[in-house]
Amino acid sequence: MNNYQYEEKESFDGRKVKVLGPTYEEGKPQGMQDWKVKLGGREEILGYLKTALRYWYSKDWFGSERRKQEA
Repeated sequence: MNNYQYEEKESFDGRKVKVLGPTYEEGKPQGMQDWKVKLGGREEILGYLKTALRYWYSKDWFGSERRKQEA
């Protein structure tokens, strides 16, 4: 069972409400993590890159930063 800590704060209308406190573990990371190690093989890496870069390089999908009509 999780032992969450709650804090009592005041809401915008003046009522007292319970708010979830910090839920992370204290400390610093042991070292740098390499995202490529988490993926199984070449196919998974290529799939990840295609999905991640689709926002910028896709011709058939428009992100919020892309123009719908070419300049």
